[in-house]
Order: sequence, then C-alpha cells, then structure tokens
Amino acid sequence: MEDRRVPLLLAGVPILIVDDDAASAKLVAVTLSAEGCRTLVAGSADEALAVLPDFAPRAIVLDLILPRMSGLLLAQQLKANPATRDIVLIAMSAFNGAETELIARAAGCVAYLRKPIDAIALPQLLLNHLGGTP
Repeated sequence: MEDRRVPLLLAGVPILIVDDDAASAKLVAVTLSAEGCRTLVAGSADEALAVLPDFAPRAIVLDLILPRMSGLLLAQQLKANPATRDIVLIAMSAFNGAETELIARAAGCVAYLRKPIDAIALPQLLLNHLGGTP
C-alpha cells in the first residue's frame, strides 16, 4: 500500500493553528509537527493577531468558531492586510455542508476541513497550497 504522507517536505514551515478547543488544536499540531512543521497554537483570533509578527506563519489553520472574533472575520482581516494577505488560510469546523465551505472560501480560505481533521489529507493540502517548498 502506498504511503501518501509527505514527510520532510514541510520541514521547518511555520504553521499557526487558531482553535479554542485544546484537543482539536493538539491534533492539528501533532499532525503537522510529525511532518516537520514548526507549529504554534493560538486560542483566539486576538492571540493569533498578537503572535503573527514574530511567528510569521506561511499558513494558518483556523477554526471558524472562536470566542469574541470568529475565524471568518479573522480571515477577512488577514486577507485585507497587505502584510498578511499571502498567508495560506485553511478553515476547519465541526459544521458541515456546502454553505460553510462557500462562506470560508469567500472569506479568503483556500480550503475547508471538517473536524476532526484527516491527518493524512491536511499535510498534503498544505503542501499543495504552499507550492511544495518550505
């Protein structure tokens, strides 16, 4: 059986995970760390905005439902800012349905994943959207 994992191709790539659910954030962090990514978890949009300048992520995996500021609003703010508009945004949520995906894409996310995330699909998705280079 072919191994579809992409180890080391994401080595060193900084990925910010924005999720207020600790278990979900840990699953994403462990999954991406196993692929060599440098991960940082923020529990809110405000926390994410505070760490952005120093961490400089190439991609952000963000929950759509966050306290105070939603992931959708965060995505819109990031895409409207010239300093952050090129960060690859991947939305995730426990909500399913085509409407949720359309809303996430309209906010600037390149993809939408349902929770719990697929540990093989997420790294491949990131690799595809980051152009295959760290």
